Amino acid sequence: MVFDADASQQAAISRALAGTHVLIDGPPGTGKSQTIANIIAGMAAQGRRVLFVAEKRAAIEAVTERLAEADLAHLVFDLQ
Repeated sequence: MVFDADASQQAAISRALAGTHVLIDGPPGTGKSQTIANIIAGMAAQGRRVLFVAEKRAAIEAVTERLAEADLAHLVFDLQ
């Protein structure tokens, strides 16, 4: 993981990395972007691809900014 994660975030990350489809949902400030960035980084480390979609552009920007913080911006293909 490139960012810290609590137990519930680690469970979601583990499920995604094991090949289970996951839906990350929650109120603001709960670590959704951090969790998704960890999933994307983990998938990339396994040579896998991820399709990340969000209802709001701000959510996509939050995840891409997190990946940029971890020097992983090159993993992103942002299709608007």
